[in-house]
Amino acid sequence: MMASIAAANSDAKVCLVSKEPLGWGNTRISGGIISTKGKDKKSLLSDMLKSGNHLNQISLLTALLDKSVGIHELIESWGHIFVSDQDLLFQKKMIKPGGHSEARTLISHQRGILLSNILRSKLLDSNTHIIEEVIACKVITQEKTIRGVLLYDWKKGKWVTILSPKVILACGGGGMVYAPHTDNMRSATGDGYALGLNAGANLIDMEQIQFMPFGIVYPQGMLGLELGDTSAAGPYGVLKNKDGKIICRDMHNKTREEVSKKIALEIALGNSSPNGGLWLDPTENRKNEDGEESWKNWKSIGSLDPLRLACGAKAFQWQEPFEVLPTQHYIMGGVQIDDKGNTSVPGLMAVGETAGGIHGAGRMGSMSLFEGLVFGKIIGKEVIRKQDSIKQVSIEDIEEEKENFKSYISKQKGHYHAVNLKQEIGEVMWKYAGIIRSHDTLNHALNLLSHIELKSQKLDIEWENGFRFQTLEAIELRFMLTTSKSIILSALARRESRGSHYREDYPNKEESNSVKNMIIQSKHGELIFL
Repeated sequence: MMASIAAANSDAKVCLVSKEPLGWGNTRISGGIISTKGKDKKSLLSDMLKSGNHLNQISLLTALLDKSVGIHELIESWGHIFVSDQDLLFQKKMIKPGGHSEARTLISHQRGILLSNILRSKLLDSNTHIIEEVIACKVITQEKTIRGVLLYDWKKGKWVTILSPKVILACGGGGMVYAPHTDNMRSATGDGYALGLNAGANLIDMEQIQFMPFGIVYPQGMLGLELGDTSAAGPYGVLKNKDGKIICRDMHNKTREEVSKKIALEIALGNSSPNGGLWLDPTENRKNEDGEESWKNWKSIGSLDPLRLACGAKAFQWQEPFEVLPTQHYIMGGVQIDDKGNTSVPGLMAVGETAGGIHGAGRMGSMSLFEGLVFGKIIGKEVIRKQDSIKQVSIEDIEEEKENFKSYISKQKGHYHAVNLKQEIGEVMWKYAGIIRSHDTLNHALNLLSHIELKSQKLDIEWENGFRFQTLEAIELRFMLTTSKSIILSALARRESRGSHYREDYPNKEESNSVKNMIIQSKHGELIFL
C-alpha cells in the first residue's frame, strides 16, 4: 500500500492486486510497534548487524536509515496516532523490544489495525485501480523483459491479465509452511518468493526463519498465536523445564533466535511441560517497578490478550507461570533486491517480507513495519524513474501462459485435496526443518516434500465458473512447495549455525571465512545455487 501511494503521488498509473481484502494480512494483526532511528543511527545499524549476524546487506541498511527521515510524521499527517508518554509532555512513548540497545520504538494506538486502515484510506483517495480477492499466478516475461501479470479471480473462477512494464512483489511472507506453528495470517503462503523465482529473480538466505520464542501451546485451537518476543518475559522472567529448573533468564537482553533455540533444545532433551512447551515464569516482574512497567507495556499493545483467553486471568496478570512454545513469525530471506528495491530482472521489484537481505540472520522487534513503510516509499518513487512503454502480448500467448500455469499447478484431475497437502507441508517443515536442523532431518524433509509434490499433480480442482476456493488452495499449495524447498536447500547449504539457523551437526558459527549469503535461482524448474 505504501509503495502504491508513493507511486500514485508521482503520477504513475498504478494497479494494486490483493489476494485478500485490501489492508488485510499480517500488518493488520501485528502489534503496531514501529522503530525509529533513535538517538543515533549508528547505534541502530550496530544493533541490526548484531541481530542479523552480519548477513545483512549493508547497502539496504544504509538506505533504510538514510531514507527514514520524516516517515513517522508522514503517516501521522494521514491520521495515524502514536501513544504519548504520560511523564513527558508532548513526547511519544518509546519502548525497547528484543534486540534493541535503547528505547527507540513507537507504539501505535489500536495496534496494526490502525496502520492498515490509515494506509487503505489514503490509498482509496489516490488515483489507483484496486483489484481485491484475486491471486497473482505468474509474472509474464518475454525476452527477459517484464510484460505483466497473470491473475486468477478465485471468487468468480475467471482469469485476468494486466499488462505492465513494472511489477512490485509485496506479497508478505510464508509462515503457513509451518502451520499451525505460526502466528501469520492464512494468506502468508510464500507467493512472492515463488513468483520472483519463476520470473527469474534470485532468493537470498531463505534458511533464515525467525521463530518468536513465546507462542501459545494450548488449547490446540490457539496453538501458535504470538505472546511476544524476548522482552515479553520482562526483566525478571525466567524459563523453566518440567522439573522447575531454570534454563534461561535475562531474556529481555537476548535475541529471539537465542531464546527460541534454548527452548527447542530443552524440549529435545525430553524436559518439556505437559503440553509440549516450557514454563515461562514472569511473576517476579510484578514485584519490581521496571517489571511492572514491562507488564503494562505488553498489556497496552494487546500481546497479552491471547494469554488471557488461553491460560486465564492470573497468567494475564503475570501472577502465575504459563506454557510457551516458539512459533514461526518472519522470514528474513526473500527476493534479492538492491537499495532501490530492484531485482535482477529489469522491471521486477520487491518490498517488505517478500524481499530479503535487510535483516540478515535475525530481525529485531518493530523493524518490519518500519522497513515496509520506508522501502515502500523508496520503491514507489523508484518505479516511475524510467517510464517504459507497455509491450503488447497476444491473446494466443496469454492463453498459452494460462494453460501452462494450470498444468504447473496440477497435471491431471485426481482425488487429492490441496488443503490436506498444505497441512502435510506444515507438519514436515515444523518437525524436520524447524528450529533444530541437521543434514539427515533436512534431507528427510526434502524427500517427504517430493512425495507431497507428486500428490499435488493429481488434485481435485476445477478452474472455471463460480466460487473456487479450492483452486486458490491449489495455487497456494504450489507456492508453498517452492518456498519450502528453497528453505530446505538453503539450510542444507549453510553448514554452520548462524542467527535463526541452527544445525545440530554444525553447531558453531563459521569464523574462518567471510560471511556468505545463500543465493538461489530457478533454472528450467530446478532450484540451483549461484
